[in-house]
Amino acid sequence: MDAGLEDTLRGCAEDGGCDRDGCVLMMSFPEDSPEASAVISEAFRIIASRTSGVGRIGAQIGVIIGPCYADCGFCSFASSVYSEEEYVMRPGDLAGYISRLTSAGEVSDISLMTVHNYEFDDLVTLAEAASEVLPDGVGLAVNTGDLSASEARELRSAGVRSAYHALRLGESIDNLLEPLGRYETIRNLRDAGIRVYMGVEPIGAEHSPDEIADLFYKAMGSGAYACSASARESVPGTRMAHLPCISRRRLLQIRSALVLSSWGREGSELGFYGGYYGGFDRVMAEYLASPKDVNDITEKGLGRTVDWAKDELRRNGFKSLALSFGGLVPL
Repeated sequence: MDAGLEDTLRGCAEDGGCDRDGCVLMMSFPEDSPEASAVISEAFRIIASRTSGVGRIGAQIGVIIGPCYADCGFCSFASSVYSEEEYVMRPGDLAGYISRLTSAGEVSDISLMTVHNYEFDDLVTLAEAASEVLPDGVGLAVNTGDLSASEARELRSAGVRSAYHALRLGESIDNLLEPLGRYETIRNLRDAGIRVYMGVEPIGAEHSPDEIADLFYKAMGSGAYACSASARESVPGTRMAHLPCISRRRLLQIRSALVLSSWGREGSELGFYGGYYGGFDRVMAEYLASPKDVNDITEKGLGRTVDWAKDELRRNGFKSLALSFGGLVPL
């Protein structure tokens, strides 16, 4: 095995992480190499130790969808390809979804997803409706467009406790958004008392270890609570559907490198890495609408349901699921 990688892995284990160069090194080997296997194995060893084999599940619900004027080249809602009218979920329908998803205690977080452009009052109404029916122990999050400082405070008052927001790979190139607005929203959310989860996404075959590491370390410096990584998927009809995607194995290598480079970081979840879409001990199911799916009801399309999330945790070697109301159940 590469001697430099051996030193890096040893340092990650002893120091709780490494610098950017070490992170890049761990992602630089072919996904089918012994070095990639060593990176993945070491990440799972540390995570198993830190979590005692316990996983958690969140569920995202697409509550406001329609033609999105951010026009991301990888998204099924991009205005250049999406021709349906805007849909805003009714509060009563949202309450029904939440009741079904949380009744068994298997879901620890509910995230409300919107497109970038929408009527902000609609999201506040839905957040308030969700807060009224969420059981104790289930957190409320949003995954939405850019927000002003006053809008972030209003969401906090409506019961939102966390948010997924990220400066993505290809921002302002693959879409019509500006990085400045993304970072301003992250700052507004944090100032409002909302915990921010970020992500390095959507990763495609064209993205280098340097690009991935640069975005990850920017997230680390932006005050996020945790940072995940997710791959771009080939969504039929979108501008970027023809571009090559990365394999599940390659994504696991990237996630492992991010874990190892930051697992000892103080004041965040599992070091720096984890949270929504994170994989390993945290898996996010998706309901109603997803930017990765052309089906109107994604649980009947891609099928990333709570049952899928439990299977994903089992595949990742986790033995138990943490319940929202306390206690564990076997997976």
